[in-house]
Amino acid sequence: MLTLLILVGMSSAGSESDKVPYKDPSTIEEEKITFDMQQRVSGTGFFATYSHSSMPDAIGEEGLLYNGVEAKNNAHGSGEIDANSLMYAESSYNNRTWVNGAYDKDGEIIEDDEEATRIIEIDEDHRMTYGSLALSIGSRYYATHDIVFNSRLFENTWIKNRNGLNFINNRIEGAKGLNIILHASSDSFNNTMKLDEDMTQGKAHFAALQTVGIPRDEESGEESDEESDGGSEDEHLGAEEPEEASVLGPAMKAWHNPIFVLDEVYSGTYHIKQNLTMYSYEEEEEKEDAWLPCCNGGFSDMNAGDKTGRSVQGIFDCTCFKFL
Repeated sequence: MLTLLILVGMSSAGSESDKVPYKDPSTIEEEKITFDMQQRVSGTGFFATYSHSSMPDAIGEEGLLYNGVEAKNNAHGSGEIDANSLMYAESSYNNRTWVNGAYDKDGEIIEDDEEATRIIEIDEDHRMTYGSLALSIGSRYYATHDIVFNSRLFENTWIKNRNGLNFINNRIEGAKGLNIILHASSDSFNNTMKLDEDMTQGKAHFAALQTVGIPRDEESGEESDEESDGGSEDEHLGAEEPEEASVLGPAMKAWHNPIFVLDEVYSGTYHIKQNLTMYSYEEEEEKEDAWLPCCNGGFSDMNAGDKTGRSVQGIFDCTCFKFL
């Protein structure tokens, strides 16, 4: 009897240990890319700047061009400049897997975890004044012959959310003076640009676009005359058309019929203040039918397959048990 009790105790302890919470996953996979630039520039002369960043979505649909977020900023001009700039970009991926299974403090099984982050931020505080400058640059001939820089001010910033299929752009051309405070950012769901600018004798262009997505397996739905006649000569020879050709028609329609378009142009001297956010979110929700669907909504709400060969009476008589 004593031996039996010991064996039972050991068996019980073994079953309890199977549900001890695991603090750490069996495997961890982490990847991260970051870009962080901060600068301050002030002076007189000619300047030209260019910065571009594209952060992929590690768990997005592979191979799609609009995957992730992207931003670009470039400027040039001659004269005086006093500028503070910041660009930060990040793309990270985390995958945690419990090979042998694990349980939380409530005894529920822990699901494998996979997540990704992609974000870009741009901040600018620029004060620029155009001026024509003659600078002595180089040696020999150019030491005695100045180079004249006569470039009006140009500033261009656009930010894209490829997952959300939208972009925002602000561009200044040919200005004699420009004071601009700008913040632009894009992440998993939002694409935002906030700006406050004073432009002198120039041209300002502000634009935004939101389109709809094209499923990768979308078909054009139209048969060509060659297909109806039994195929073209190339098809008889075994030639295959690229897969992208089938989505060309729907894709072109989507770009020519966007959900939202903003296009503004101002020429002259203006104070412009804009605040635009484009939010895109989509989630698929799965619903499970109960074993007795009629208990939830009645016989009329049952699936067509459940109704086949059955009536309201019988096993699906909508009599649901209640436990006291």
